[in-house]
Amino acid sequence: MTKIDNQLRSRRTFLQMALAAGASLAVPGLSIGQAKETTLRIGYIGPSPELVNVSGWALTKGHLLREIEPLGYRSVTTHTFANGPDLNEAFLAGSVDVGIYGDTPSLVARSRGLKNKLIGFDQIGMDVWLLTPQGGVTSIKALEGQVVAVALGSYMHRYVIGLLKGAGILKSTKIVYMLPRDGGPALEKKAVAAFAAPIGMGPLLAARGFPVLDQASRHPDLTGSSLITASDEALNRVPELAAALLRARQSALDEIRKNPDAYYAFHAKASGFTEEVVRASHPISQFAYDAYPAIGLEGLKDVNQFLLNEKLIRQPVDLNQWRLAGL
Repeated sequence: MTKIDNQLRSRRTFLQMALAAGASLAVPGLSIGQAKETTLRIGYIGPSPELVNVSGWALTKGHLLREIEPLGYRSVTTHTFANGPDLNEAFLAGSVDVGIYGDTPSLVARSRGLKNKLIGFDQIGMDVWLLTPQGGVTSIKALEGQVVAVALGSYMHRYVIGLLKGAGILKSTKIVYMLPRDGGPALEKKAVAAFAAPIGMGPLLAARGFPVLDQASRHPDLTGSSLITASDEALNRVPELAAALLRARQSALDEIRKNPDAYYAFHAKASGFTEEVVRASHPISQFAYDAYPAIGLEGLKDVNQFLLNEKLIRQPVDLNQWRLAGL
């Protein structure tokens, strides 16, 4: 039984109850193309207290509301989650309409029957920073028999598995669960041999003097993507929603490309990270303009196969069925 399976199994009863409760809330007679609720609920992974990247700019600058108001929405709420499995729970409970989060938890949930559609990519090629305590190990091989911490079920987790397997030490190295916010203290106390940090936290901890043992960008097949998904329920109510979200993102990205300094200033203020950290974590070249860029889809094929090979999923996700036709 894998760690991801154990983590998801522990939630199974709750999720089944949430699904049953959600089914009882269906409202007959709702007109197609009109929002049942006037608020669009977007979930995303922290640590930023506000939505950032292209979707955050689209929300802040009014592009998002302008596109969805004709569909019946009057406001947008954003909800931050500590990790992907928690956001998956919110999807299943019917608490969010749209989710922005990593490829690994998205694919794992879809493979287990989450009823949603892939409607875009938030960021492609996200890095991971593998950091060590000061005076710690200086090679990947030296991690054998040691403790490596990472947020389980995340794109960082997939990177750690791939890295350790490539070095031939996966079975002899202990992987433990740790949220990004706890990585710094753990490294400071030398409680772990290494910590796999995501965008934002990685360059921040490196700037604080923790050595970078490795990065996902050195292994392009182990970088991650942030996906945008929407529940089938939301899309069935408002079939035009995905196209409206894409138009809002494209308008926002046009502005970001014209004035990247303004964007990075916004992102730094919204997230609490310095502009230097933001620029290192979120290159504008990684923001997708089209709903389904070829490089993003190819990356998902690799992730899909990786999860299948490692038995982290029991059946592959049909990416053609997961995509929304006509977007």
